[in-house]
Amino acid sequence: MISNSFPQREETLKRRRKQKRIKYTIFLLCFFVLVGLVSYASHLPKVRISEVVLKGGLLVTEKEIKEESLNYIQGSYFWLFPKSNSFIYPKNSLEVNLKNKFKRIDTIKIYLDGFNVMIVEITERKPVAIWCNGLGADDDTCYFIDQNSTVFAEAPNFSGDVYFKYYGLIDKNNPIGKEYIASSTEFTQINSFINLVKNLKIKPLYLVAKEEGEFSLALYGGGEIFFDVKKSLEATYQNLETLLKSPELYLVGGSLPIEYIDLRYGNKLFYKLK
Repeated sequence: MISNSFPQREETLKRRRKQKRIKYTIFLLCFFVLVGLVSYASHLPKVRISEVVLKGGLLVTEKEIKEESLNYIQGSYFWLFPKSNSFIYPKNSLEVNLKNKFKRIDTIKIYLDGFNVMIVEITERKPVAIWCNGLGADDDTCYFIDQNSTVFAEAPNFSGDVYFKYYGLIDKNNPIGKEYIASSTEFTQINSFINLVKNLKIKPLYLVAKEEGEFSLALYGGGEIFFDVKKSLEATYQNLETLLKSPELYLVGGSLPIEYIDLRYGNKLFYKLK
């Protein structure tokens, strides 16, 4: 009886293995059929993005956005599922790509209108000043910077002082996308300080970044104001306001009779007359 049980057991194991192979084969066959059907369905034109509409653009054109977007969603995942399928299109990475491609874009939101139309809604960066790459140079080229001090587009040549000019800190080779100051709060404070100086009827011409948070504010008629961002610029402004009450620092047509005013040492204020 014992000897006869071994062939029976082996026969039973063979039968079970055969059943498992059949089950696996059926499962794999169903899986591939299902994948094939899903792949086929994902390629149907009625569920694929074929049109791109831009909302909110002014300097960034719909033609540019459409061309870049449709090009980005070409191809397939695993050679099976098209990236242009409205259910699986790469929304997040496309938003990042468009912002990197078009530096004028400040905010972006992508969504679908139906299955075939993709809406790209953007706001563009607004210039608050310009950064220029060569103080006094013949080939001085200027670029727009936004409220976060990000350089985002080359600026045309302006007559007069349409935008305040900043110099220094950024490498002049390929500056677009770079930040003049990493801290947007610090840049806002510097802008506010410059505007407060204007309220004193002084005419700032441009700002030059020196080193380690130090700056030189060039003035109309000559002269400079030295300051840094290590201390409160509000307190620095108050010191300047107090100093300008000195009789010898009288304004003549918006021009101060100075070579420099140095505000970098707290309440110790230094200046040199012309």
